[in-house]
Amino acid sequence: MNKNICFPKSSFTVKQLLFVILFLESLAITIAITKAITLGISPKTFFGEVNRGGFITYISCLQLLIAAVLSKMISKIVKSAQQLSNSRWFWLIIFWGLLFLTLDDLIGIHESLDYWLHNLFQFKETKLSDLADDLIVGGYLVIFLIYVAFQWQIIKGFRQSFIWFKLGFILTAVMVVLDMASNNTLFVSMMTDDVDLASAIQQWLGVIEDSAKIYAEGMFIVGIYKCWQIAKISRNN
Repeated sequence: MNKNICFPKSSFTVKQLLFVILFLESLAITIAITKAITLGISPKTFFGEVNRGGFITYISCLQLLIAAVLSKMISKIVKSAQQLSNSRWFWLIIFWGLLFLTLDDLIGIHESLDYWLHNLFQFKETKLSDLADDLIVGGYLVIFLIYVAFQWQIIKGFRQSFIWFKLGFILTAVMVVLDMASNNTLFVSMMTDDVDLASAIQQWLGVIEDSAKIYAEGMFIVGIYKCWQIAKISRNN
């Protein structure tokens, strides 16, 4: 029986995986937008919470889970890969971190944390304080980058994959900025006084933000898959 049941063909290249992921992501995003426009509802409808029909969130959770599973697979492989064996705990932490992000995406942990902080410190809800949950998401990215910086010597053996992670981080940064712009009227109100136009801009910014998140996750999957290939080669050498 093939142990690598997730990726049975050794000839399945990074470029092939990239094409498949981008195609499926673009298809899902196009369906979500087209369906919303056809129904005459907000284009962001199917990007929202899962209990309100946001099926794109399910796709996001699935992608995070795939990345988590790949990270777990790498942590097992590197145990017997002499040159990369010291990266085992790095990949285990990435695995648990991705599981947390999956849960956060599914049930909105950062939004609950924002609500809890407002109650704890008795913040009055303002346009500025309403940015707290977006800053929490940005904080996830900062924490991860700091962790990577501290683990640099351990993970530099995977440098061939770094281009995909760089693209993922850029898209994630775009997502955070657009999240702040689309979830709050503070920035949009600086662009126009027209309430209807401002609402439309917010909705489309939200669509672009969630699309950036989906594509960022895709880049991370490709990057981690490349790391999986590197780990397998290192183990077999």
